[in-house]
Amino acid sequence: MLAYFKNKDIVRKISFTLIILAIFRLVAVIPIPGIPQNALQDLLTGNNFVQVIGLLSGGMLQSIGILTIGLGPYINASYIFQLLSVAIPQIKELYQGGPVERKMLTMYTRLLSIPLAIIQSVVIYTILQRLGLLGTAATQLQVAAIIVMLTFGAAFAMWLGELITEFGMGGGTSVIILAGILVSVPAQLMRDFETIGVKFGTMKLWDTVPMLSIDGTAQAINKFLLLLGLILGSIILALIVALSVRKIKLIYARRVRPTGIGGYANYIPLSINTAGVMPVIFAISILDLPRIVFQYLATQVQNPGFVTFANNVVNFLSNQLYYDGLLMLITIFFAFFSAYIVFKPEEVAENINKQGAFIEGVRPGKATQRFLNKALLTTTLFGALLLAVIVAGPNILVQQFGLPQQVITGTGAMIMASVVMDMTRQVQAMRAMDQKDKNYY
Repeated sequence: MLAYFKNKDIVRKISFTLIILAIFRLVAVIPIPGIPQNALQDLLTGNNFVQVIGLLSGGMLQSIGILTIGLGPYINASYIFQLLSVAIPQIKELYQGGPVERKMLTMYTRLLSIPLAIIQSVVIYTILQRLGLLGTAATQLQVAAIIVMLTFGAAFAMWLGELITEFGMGGGTSVIILAGILVSVPAQLMRDFETIGVKFGTMKLWDTVPMLSIDGTAQAINKFLLLLGLILGSIILALIVALSVRKIKLIYARRVRPTGIGGYANYIPLSINTAGVMPVIFAISILDLPRIVFQYLATQVQNPGFVTFANNVVNFLSNQLYYDGLLMLITIFFAFFSAYIVFKPEEVAENINKQGAFIEGVRPGKATQRFLNKALLTTTLFGALLLAVIVAGPNILVQQFGLPQQVITGTGAMIMASVVMDMTRQVQAMRAMDQKDKNYY
C-alpha cells in the first residue's frame, strides 16, 4: 500500500484532487442574499427525485448557497447529448471521433449547461416563492441577481470538475458527487439512529479496554441492526453490479507476439450494467417529477375536473406499493434501453471482423452479431434485475419495518461504487506504468 504513495504522480494527483474538493466545500458555504440557507431541507425529506438532484449537485442542495445547483446542469447536458447521439449522426460522429471531436463535444456540453443552469435557477426560485419559503418578496433586480449567482455557481462547479478530470484523480464530476455523499453521511447516520431510539456511549471491558456501547430497547436495537444491514447490503450489491463483467473470448488469427508470430486470445468485457446509474435517474425522474408538477398544479388551477385528475395521479404515485413496482419496471426498461445505446452489437461485430478476429466457437458475420445480441440480452437482464432490487428493495424494507429514510440510497451506493472502482483502476494503471518504466531502464 505504501508503495503507491512512493509514486510522485499518484501523490500529486491525489493532493490536487483534495485541494479542489476543499475549495468546492469552502465556496459552497457562501450564502445567497434573500434566500434562507435551510429553505430546501423540508422539501428534500421523503422525495426521491429531489434527493437524486441533491446527489447530482454534489450534496449542495441541503443548504442554499452559491453552489446549490452544482453539477446538475452539466450532467444533464451530457445525458442530453448522449441521447441525441442515437438520432443525430453529427453528434454520433463527435462521440466516435478523436481528441479534436471530443474537445468540440465538451465545448458544446458546456454551452448547453449554461441555459440549463438558468432554467434550474428559475425553477428553484419559483418553488421557494410558491411554497412561501423565502423571507421577503424580492424585486426584479434581486431575482436577476439570485439567478446570476446560481448560474455562476453551476459554471464554477463545472470548471472545478474539469480541473479534477484533467489534473486530478478520477472523473471530476463523479469525485465531487462522492465527496458530497460522504460528507453528509456521519451526521445523517447519527440523526437516524437517534430517531429509532438508539444511543451510543462508552464502556470498559474488564475495566481496562474501552469499547463502544449501544443503549436502547430490544426493538430499537433490532431496527439499528436492520438499518445497518440495509446500508451494507446496498453497498455490497452496488459493488457487485459495478464489478461484474462477462468476458467474451476473441481469437486473433495472426498477430505479432513477444515469442513470435501466431494467434492469441483477447476478451470483450461486457458489463452487466453498461449505463451505470443512468437508468435509476431516468426512472426516478419519470415517476417523481409528474407527482411534483401535478401536486403544484392542483393548488393553482381552478378547473374541478383537472384538480380531480391531478389528485388521482398524486395519490396513485404516492402509494408506495404501486410506486416501487413501477420504479422497478421502468428501471429495467431503461437498463436495456441504455445498454443498447452504449453497446451496439452490429458495430462491435463489424469491428471484430475488420481486426481479423472472431469469437471462439462462433462464425464471423451475422452469427457473431446474433451471438452478441443474445449475450447483451442475458447479461443486461441479470444486471437490470439487480439494479431494480438495489433501487426499490431498500424502499420496501424501510416502509415495512418503519425505518428512517436510508442514509445511503441505492443510487448513492452505485455512485460511490463506480467512483471508487474508477479511481482504483486509475491508481493501479499509474503504478503499473511506473513499474514498466523502471524495468525498461
